[in-house]
Amino acid sequence: MIRRIATALVALLLLTGASGVGLHYYYKARIFRASDQVPDPAEVPFPVEVVRIPTADGLQLNSWWIAPQPGKRTVLYLHGNYRSIGHYPRGVKALVDAGYGVLMLDYRGYGGNPGSPSDEGLLTDAEAALDWLAAKGIAPATVVVYGYSLGTGVAVPLAAERDLAGVVLAAPFASIAEMGYDQYPHWFVDLLLSDRFDSIGRIAAVSEPVLIFHGDRDTTVPVTQSARLAAAGGDNIRRIVLPGATHGWDLFEPRGNALVLDFLKTLAS
Repeated sequence: MIRRIATALVALLLLTGASGVGLHYYYKARIFRASDQVPDPAEVPFPVEVVRIPTADGLQLNSWWIAPQPGKRTVLYLHGNYRSIGHYPRGVKALVDAGYGVLMLDYRGYGGNPGSPSDEGLLTDAEAALDWLAAKGIAPATVVVYGYSLGTGVAVPLAAERDLAGVVLAAPFASIAEMGYDQYPHWFVDLLLSDRFDSIGRIAAVSEPVLIFHGDRDTTVPVTQSARLAAAGGDNIRRIVLPGATHGWDLFEPRGNALVLDFLKTLAS
């Protein structure tokens, strides 16, 4: 009898462990919805230069660069979790049309780039992008970092560590863990989650001007997430809720884009 109970317990533990591993990779795949297809710059509605960003851990990341017009700032654009930079030219077109320089960083594991995505890995990629700009004579202290969705979880720790001109966060979360806590027990989330993107734990260290905008009909990242994030930061944060906007392009066109352009003008003045 004791042997049978012990065997059953071992089997249960193995099953639980296997289920946990499976769920871990399931949720990691939901966080990073990367495509291994190299994006085609010919499909972009404005000219881009394909560049390679060397990272501290030896990767070379294909990314897109649009040089600024004279007197204009440069924006480091950190895209969402879907596919690659090939999905996001629409997100920066207003900036390009206004003459701003834009470096569209494609993360490790995205768009045919080597490596596997993780929260620490994506931060390493963003740091490398700033270093690449510095090598071109564009000092990080003059750069505005613009994160959308998953990219906000990279922008916040980057701004906490580096001196920047400003930060834009479109539809940000407090952390991936905080989003999970709203639906599941803390212990369950902590057991499965390795990539936490803990923006709420780093936002107080961000001293640059910060613009947050979020749609009140966002069903991907609830608007309460950005409220928590802003509350954890300082007086340098301005948060704007856009009525009727979701997590899609209606967050940007036209209201969000206008907010970003006004924010950039404010920094210039």
